[in-house]
Amino acid sequence: MRSFIKLPLKMRLLLIGTFWLLGIVRLAIFILPFRYLTPFMGKKMAESPAEIDPKLLAKAVKIGWSVNVVSSITPWENRCLVRAFAAQIILLILKTPSTLYLGLKKNDSRQLQAHAWLRCGTLTLIGARERESYKSIVQFAHL
Repeated sequence: MRSFIKLPLKMRLLLIGTFWLLGIVRLAIFILPFRYLTPFMGKKMAESPAEIDPKLLAKAVKIGWSVNVVSSITPWENRCLVRAFAAQIILLILKTPSTLYLGLKKNDSRQLQAHAWLRCGTLTLIGARERESYKSIVQFAHL
């Protein structure tokens, strides 16, 4: 709590907003059929540019950091899709292009597993560690 209070006001507001947005996104994913969510994820099968303004990329890194930090302290579970979608919404508000990817792989027992990750510029902000073993099947971009 002390470290939170010592943060600049903008960072505290970002973390608080991220907390609420993660809850809203998780609830929406839980309640709504996926087809109702995809229009908000961006243009289907489109890609955002790999090169973006360094200032926007710096903001995107802060967004990714805040989503990952807040996800670890919420009383509910925030899986990759919740985190990626919430970060994408914040980036959309900040007019920062991004691409949300949905991928699949088969595990050792030949069952399908899904994963979501979010890319902004050349950086994967959410879901970076796991994404290499998944094959992207669809992506949604905000340009």
